[in-house]
Amino acid sequence: MKTTYILGIDTAKHKVRAALSGADERFLFEKDLAASAAGLRELLLSLKQFVAEGPQLLVLIEATGVLHLNWAAALAKAGYAVAVINPLMARRLYTVENSLRENKTDPIDARGLCAIGALHGEKLLAHYRFGLKPEQFALQRLQTVRKALRNALTNLKKTYQSVLELSFPELGQLLEVDGVGIRALLERAPTPAAIARVRLSTLEKNWMLRPKAAALKALAADSLADRELSAASAPALQAILQALGAMETRLRSLDQQIETLADRSVDPKTKALVESMPGLGPTTAAKVLAYLPSALLHSGSNRKVAARLQAFMGNDPRLKESGQWKGQTKMSKRGVETLRTAFFQAAFSAAQHDPELKAFYQRKRSEGKTHHVALSHLMRILTRRLVAVLRSGKPYQSNPNLPLKNAA
Repeated sequence: MKTTYILGIDTAKHKVRAALSGADERFLFEKDLAASAAGLRELLLSLKQFVAEGPQLLVLIEATGVLHLNWAAALAKAGYAVAVINPLMARRLYTVENSLRENKTDPIDARGLCAIGALHGEKLLAHYRFGLKPEQFALQRLQTVRKALRNALTNLKKTYQSVLELSFPELGQLLEVDGVGIRALLERAPTPAAIARVRLSTLEKNWMLRPKAAALKALAADSLADRELSAASAPALQAILQALGAMETRLRSLDQQIETLADRSVDPKTKALVESMPGLGPTTAAKVLAYLPSALLHSGSNRKVAARLQAFMGNDPRLKESGQWKGQTKMSKRGVETLRTAFFQAAFSAAQHDPELKAFYQRKRSEGKTHHVALSHLMRILTRRLVAVLRSGKPYQSNPNLPLKNAA
């Protein structure tokens, strides 16, 4: 059935703006709704007054963090076709109208989304149709929690090192302060004076400290640390170490939960195809599969699909220029950050373990490219490999006779 009506929805935290246009592009209603169940019911009742059958309506809604998701899910369950698009894409598709607005950075409103839907609705629906996939969404939410936990862990380790610089400033010159052995010792003996009192034989029982046990004991006995300041810092140091241990345990548990959910919710063949690529182990593959838009893989050539996927994750090159001034071409970073991070981690791993990509990385470095720029090239190569693997249904196989080209 042909689409007759376009509904544009502009979501915000406390209210939602909805506009419905008909076949003649005349607006049938435009209203503000409460961001609540009552607001949703009001919208559905209003739609029933004009739309007789679900396929007659196309809903266009901008992605706004998570605010759009409940509305998109409810409208999809009501039988309407829903397309969720990136705000950046909305601005690009609305170029002419947007140039007349007071500020070119204004968000596209509900009326603007209706205009975009009238011009590009079918194509947008083909690429960006909203589909509710609870298990994939669960993976995404767990990845969000993992990222927050990982950031908190990083900050806690920085605090740990800061406290240690006062309580035992020389320790980092002798040992890796984040090692399991020294952290276990510091929980029991949190000051240089306390470490100096520990018997050498006791220190040597810890096989991780054994090679440097004597040097550690001597260093602790002659530390720069003020005894009173070091003793005053001891409770904080012990609290940080306990928190680090608990947080690392929670992170390992969360990784196991993510891996279990990925095994259950993702087609085993698809997961095996992703993990067949060097650099994409179980943890990174779970991130990729959580955010990979499967609909994106089914249109156009491999190269075009890879380019869309690069833009989706924000790994597409962007030239900064204004008038006659031309800046540098850099990664746009305007996409799904978790997916982009997963590919960055995969590129870092592949640069060490994949002979082809390692050689390509070294070549880029010899050309004067920075570490991050060289890795961004590897990310694009990995994107193309992933698309080729998933679309062919065949595991990745290295082909050293095929030279790698620059990834634009």
